[in-house]
Amino acid sequence: MVCQQCAERYCVACPENALVLGPLGQVVVSPTLCSECGACTRSCPIGAIEPVDGIAYVCDLCGGDPRCVPACTQGAISFASGAAGTVELAAFKPGSERLAPSHKRAVYVHALGRAVRDGWQVARD
Repeated sequence: MVCQQCAERYCVACPENALVLGPLGQVVVSPTLCSECGACTRSCPIGAIEPVDGIAYVCDLCGGDPRCVPACTQGAISFASGAAGTVELAAFKPGSERLAPSHKRAVYVHALGRAVRDGWQVARD
């Protein structure tokens, strides 16, 4: 699960001010300010932020040219410049702070899959 660059930007409420919005609207982490307090990990409702080697790790869009897009040979990843902040995650926020990041990711993926499953059912009927 990668950062969805959500509209709410829950993670930038970092008590250390280690997470800020970059010029593309992406979340950028300052490795010198991050104290690995876990506030961003708890605040992300979909588990897209976790500490790696002592700092919070979050997708920063590779400066506007995400390397994951051309690397995905199945075409499952896309990037639309200027689309940052369009995904709303408020529905996933209630109660998410109590969950482990892996559980948050499972809840989010399951919810996204529900629309796909419902579409398949309609197509079969």
